[in-house]
Amino acid sequence: MPASISTDDFRALAVRAGLELTDEELALLKPMYEHYLPAIERMNALELDAEDLAVSFTPGWEPETP
Repeated sequence: MPASISTDDFRALAVRAGLELTDEELALLKPMYEHYLPAIERMNALELDAEDLAVSFTPGWEPETP
């Protein structure tokens, strides 16, 4: 994955995601997208098995029980 993306390709990604952004909005969002590209590339390169995909959530509070 390249470290940057063309404006036309970025616009196509936004449209595919259902976003109708102005040129100004695209210009503001594109640097943030490019900032996260290396991390996304590393995550996509991981070779995970089915057991590696489990997710758990532990809330930070104890629910009240009667």
